[in-house]
Amino acid sequence: MSVPARATRGSRATARAATLILAALAAGGLSACDTVAAGEARAGQTVRAGTEEATMRITDVEVAGPADSGAAGGAAGSVDADAASSARSEPGATNRLGSERVRVREYEPALEPGGRPWATLVWAHGGSFSRGTLDWPEADWVSRQFAEAGIHVYSVDYGLVSDTVKAPAPSRDLAAAFAWVAERAERDAPLVLGGASAGAHLATLAALDRADLAAAGAGRPADALILEYPTLHRVQRPDAAIAAATAELPEQRRFDPARIAGMYEFYLGDGAEGEAAAATAVAGELPAERLGLLPPTTIVNADADELRASGEQFAEQLRAAGVPVAESIQPGTVHGYMNRPEESASALADAEATIDRFVAALRGVAVAGGSDAE
Repeated sequence: MSVPARATRGSRATARAATLILAALAAGGLSACDTVAAGEARAGQTVRAGTEEATMRITDVEVAGPADSGAAGGAAGSVDADAASSARSEPGATNRLGSERVRVREYEPALEPGGRPWATLVWAHGGSFSRGTLDWPEADWVSRQFAEAGIHVYSVDYGLVSDTVKAPAPSRDLAAAFAWVAERAERDAPLVLGGASAGAHLATLAALDRADLAAAGAGRPADALILEYPTLHRVQRPDAAIAAATAELPEQRRFDPARIAGMYEFYLGDGAEGEAAAATAVAGELPAERLGLLPPTTIVNADADELRASGEQFAEQLRAAGVPVAESIQPGTVHGYMNRPEESASALADAEATIDRFVAALRGVAVAGGSDAE
C-alpha cells in the first residue's frame, strides 16, 4: 500500500488562496457549491487545489437523519424512536431523537488520474454542543487540510442543542451521517470518525453506536477515532499544572468548573430526563466495558487548556479498557486554536502541525489495516 505524502507548504498556500476566492464569491452572492439531496447527481463547483488537472471538489448534500422514518441507523443514546417521535409532535416537546435531515459537506481530494482516497473521515466541529457551522475554520479549514492530504472528508452539520433539542440528538445525527458515508466509502481504506472539542465527544458516542451495530451484523464500524482537544467529562479532576498554565488566560479562553457544568447541563437538559440522558450521552462516565468497544484512538490536546485534563483522563480510561491510544499535546496552544488558523503565523503552524499528527496516525491505521488504496 502507498499513502500520499503530506502536501507541501506551497500547496497549502494554494488551498488557502482558494479559501479566499470562495469568500470573495460568497460576498458577491455566488455559491461555492450546489446543495443536492443524497443520491442525486452532484453538481458542486470545483476548487483549485494544485494544478489545472487536480481539483478539490466540495459539495453540500442532505442525508436521512435519525428522525427520518426511512433512515437506517442505530440507537445512539438508547432513545426509543417511536416514543421520541410521538413526543416531538407535541408543542414545545424536547427532541432527543435527532434531525429528519442532516446536512453534510463533502470534500473530495484532488487526486491523480485513477487515484483513490486512502482514507475516509467523518468530522464534527466543536462549539460547546450549541454553536458552530460548516463554515467555521474548525469545520471547513480542517476538512480542506485533510482532503489536501488525500483523505475523503465529510463534515457534518449535526443539530445543535437548544431549549428544545437535547442529548443524544446531536450524536444520533452524526451516527446517521456516518452510516450514510459507510455505505459509500472505499472498502479497503480506513473509515474514521473525528471531531474537535464537543464534536470530539459526539464522535466518540457515534463510534460506540456504530460498534454496537457492527457487532449485530448491521453496518461497518469506525476503524479509528481522532479527537482534538476533547471535552468528555462533566466534572474534571484537578490538575495543578494545568491550573497554573491557564490562570492568566482571558475569560473567553477559560473552561473553569462552572462553565463546564453549565455546558453539560444545557447539553443534557435538567431534571430526571437530563440525568437519564447522562447515563449514555457523557462519554467519560461510561463503564470500561463500554469504552472497550472503541477503535484505536488518537488524542491531541491543547497545552494551556483546562479541558486538557479531560482528554488526558479519557486516554487513561481507554488504555484501561484495552483500547490502543496515541496521546500528545500541541505546545503553546489554548483551546480552540484549530478554529483560528489565520490568527497568526504561529497559530497556522500549530494547526498545520496538528493536522500532520492526525494524518500520520491515520497512515499507520491504513498500513495496519492492509489498505491498498492510493
